Amino acid sequence: MDDIKNLKEEILKLKKENQLLMEGEQRYRHLFEKSPIMIYVTDRQGTFINVNQAGAKMMGYKSGADIIGSKLQDHFFNGTDGFKDFEDMIQQEGSITEFETTLKKKDGTIRSVNLTGTTRNTVLKKLKGYEGFAIDITDRLETAKKLKESEGRYRAILDNSLAGIYMFQKGGRFSFVNKRLINMLGYDHEDEILGHHFWEIVAPEDKEMVKKRGLEREHGEINPRHYQFRIIKKDGSVIWVDMRSSHASYMGIPAAVGNFIDITKRKKAQEEIQRLSRKLIEGIEEERRSLASDLHDEFGQALTLLQFDVEFLQNDIPPELTQANRVCKKIIEQIQKLADKIRNTTSRLRPDLLDHLGLIPTLEWYIEEFHSRIKDISIDFQSIGFKRRLSPEVEIVIYRIFQEGLNNITKHSNADKVEIKLTSSHPGVIFILRDNGIGFDQEKNGMPSDETSKGIGLLSMKERVASLNGDIEIKSVPGKGTAIRVELPMH
Repeated sequence: MDDIKNLKEEILKLKKENQLLMEGEQRYRHLFEKSPIMIYVTDRQGTFINVNQAGAKMMGYKSGADIIGSKLQDHFFNGTDGFKDFEDMIQQEGSITEFETTLKKKDGTIRSVNLTGTTRNTVLKKLKGYEGFAIDITDRLETAKKLKESEGRYRAILDNSLAGIYMFQKGGRFSFVNKRLINMLGYDHEDEILGHHFWEIVAPEDKEMVKKRGLEREHGEINPRHYQFRIIKKDGSVIWVDMRSSHASYMGIPAAVGNFIDITKRKKAQEEIQRLSRKLIEGIEEERRSLASDLHDEFGQALTLLQFDVEFLQNDIPPELTQANRVCKKIIEQIQKLADKIRNTTSRLRPDLLDHLGLIPTLEWYIEEFHSRIKDISIDFQSIGFKRRLSPEVEIVIYRIFQEGLNNITKHSNADKVEIKLTSSHPGVIFILRDNGIGFDQEKNGMPSDETSKGIGLLSMKERVASLNGDIEIKSVPGKGTAIRVELPMH
């Protein structure tokens, strides 16, 4: 009885094991057939024993049955040498996870593939074949090739750019610099810059301004922003750069990306132009001062002596010679009128008040004299915040702009009201001249588009302001008047 019982149990055990084997076979078959990548099985010579549907499709066939019986090397490796390498690697390592080779499809097209492989052994550990996967990597390799080519073009563009290009992250430390920037800063290799703080290269005089602009950009007030400042080279020398920068994100980390253009030569040229322009204006003013002095001294003295002589002559003429007395009186009146005209001319050329009392008394005198000549234009003048005189160079520039502005208003604007405001606002002085005249159409540079003669006066104003490194803004609207705003350094 015990033997029968043991036999039954053995039979049940065998049935369960057979059931498990069948279930395992079904799962294997399901995975084999439904796998989205090629699965292959070969004998030890590389002859296909089995290929799943995904493999057949990848190789250009309708089903695996069309491939079974052919050799692995008939389709892969581009010949037997490749199969020999594949075979040697498997036997040495026991398996291969990556073996890059080629596949010749049924239609003759060549694809790049990655093969995996492992040995199939008998119970006695003898080799009976190989099995593994095949993955088409053609698209991936093509993408990698294009990326490499794109990176090459990108690197060539960056390295040959006329601008120094940079990116900094993590607290303002450089994470990328191109060759142009390395050369611009006088370094030999990017490692001398990468990881260093952006502020290390900014000249001390400009750090406050650059920091302010950077904060404005971070807050979205300006983006991108373009401005000029000085940077320090490796050897300690300083160059001027024009910087454009904007915020971006790289690899999920906030970054500032921008470029530097070396404008040192341009800056030096501008400074030289300003110096020459300033010298020219100083020369013109000196000529005016000299001419005004000559007119006042020589002509004034000559007229005074002439008047004394005529008065002396008049005193010697008998009273009964009324005609002669009238002629002398007229001559004296003409001499006095001529003297007044000379005084007015010398004052317009170079008022003594400007040298002796300063800008504000001179402007007040000029406005009073203007009112005596022109009755139909009212002028409202205000000066704010002045506790001491401006430098002579600044005073003469403001005076000439004031003088030329009133001259333009008188000739061209048809205005009847003028507002003038002079404000001391350290470290600069602001001068505003506004009228309610007919205005004019403007070009982008603020100049009149009709090229009338008033454009010459405005151009002269711009030259004078530029000579002191100041700013001038001209705004005009037809029918609504013109406003001129000038800001100059106080000293």
